[in-house]
Amino acid sequence: MNLALPIGVALAVATITADLSAQRFQGRRRPPREEGGAAPVADAPKAERKVSSWTAITGGDVHIGDGNVLRGATILIGDDRIEKVGHDIEIPEKATRIDAAGKVVAPGFCVVRMQGVAAGGGSEVRDDLNPFDPSIKMALAAGITSFLWQSGGGSNTPAGKSAIVKLAWGDLPSMVKEENTVVSMRVPLDASSMANLRKLVRQARDHLDKVREFEGKADAKPEDRPKPPQGVDDLLAVMQGRKKLWISAGSGGGGGFGGMMARPSGGFAQKEVRQALEVAELVGQGVVLDVPVEAWVVPDEVAATGSMAIVMPRLVVSSDPGRPDDTGSNIAQAAILDAAGVPISVTVPTGGYGGGATVGTGGILGRDLHTPFVDAAFAVRGGYPSRKALRILTLDAARISGAERRVGSIEAGKDADILILDGDPLNYKTFVQSALVNGKVVYRKDEEPFYRHIQR
Repeated sequence: MNLALPIGVALAVATITADLSAQRFQGRRRPPREEGGAAPVADAPKAERKVSSWTAITGGDVHIGDGNVLRGATILIGDDRIEKVGHDIEIPEKATRIDAAGKVVAPGFCVVRMQGVAAGGGSEVRDDLNPFDPSIKMALAAGITSFLWQSGGGSNTPAGKSAIVKLAWGDLPSMVKEENTVVSMRVPLDASSMANLRKLVRQARDHLDKVREFEGKADAKPEDRPKPPQGVDDLLAVMQGRKKLWISAGSGGGGGFGGMMARPSGGFAQKEVRQALEVAELVGQGVVLDVPVEAWVVPDEVAATGSMAIVMPRLVVSSDPGRPDDTGSNIAQAAILDAAGVPISVTVPTGGYGGGATVGTGGILGRDLHTPFVDAAFAVRGGYPSRKALRILTLDAARISGAERRVGSIEAGKDADILILDGDPLNYKTFVQSALVNGKVVYRKDEEPFYRHIQR
């Protein structure tokens, strides 16, 4: 099913600008949380930790990241973590104060796919990072403070390396604080591959049963702990909820900026979506559907497995002429999945006029991650609730990346990755004034060449 898709971006941006501007001036009363949409609370420290430096961001309108806003609130940061958020917070005498009165404070954007920024194409993230890459500053200017790095990936079974990379300019040790959060595989699976996956799942379950039996013994010795069968380590991590499983289509892919793509024979159509959901049921955990073209046709089935989705709102895939009402792409996909309770994030178009998942200076609005809000705007253009749109780039993006206990929202215990902006986070006229990563100011608009000449 194809809905009319405007060639330009102006209408999408205007839509979200109006809606989010109205949100900004709602009263100080905190709106109720979305049902089932509360931000995951970070693990509370087990013991009081010593803090060497304090920072307080005061007076700003704090967008928590879950759709809620605290007006004129304070964020207290101890070293690299958020300690408290709210009003009437006692600020230590020696704390560095950052006045955000009249400004908007939001979580740093967490991007689910990025290339060419801070990391090259190596297979080991810690060997591949450049903390002085100039593109880091460009990404920070766009509001991006972290992204999911991936290398390799599985074909018929889960595999691959991943890490959450922080854009901590000049601080290499602080750029990676979370590794191995995501593995991936592809569909479709033929009968033989599906049978092999089922066999591996049975082996993994048998191992977990043996581990439970071992842990129930009073005289159990550590050296007698059952060892997992060969080749199931990643599968075990998925089944235990320690890693997210991304599933993508074996062929097909993203269309260009406003471009048209023929219906792919092996792309992420309904058949492949349902097989991915079959995998989710098999492993007993929700999966992440990576740009599932026709997931909008089966939203309740996606929700029933606890799965999430990465959506490319501007992707245009032609429908089957014989079934135009339930095939092809749909600009309303993000809204349809959200209505069913499926968390989503977005990614940029590839090919054509799309610059892809990097930052650049091509000058075309929405062509790459230099303007990451544009695809969130297109989700709103398709009916996604504007009040929740920030979640697409923050909390839900972090959940999809397996990093929700560290980033994605402004809550006590989470990493202090924070933006101070001069307007609504998703308004095309808004500039990032300052960006903090791990509690340190790593970007100031007035000190960088990109936008310091623009004053308003």
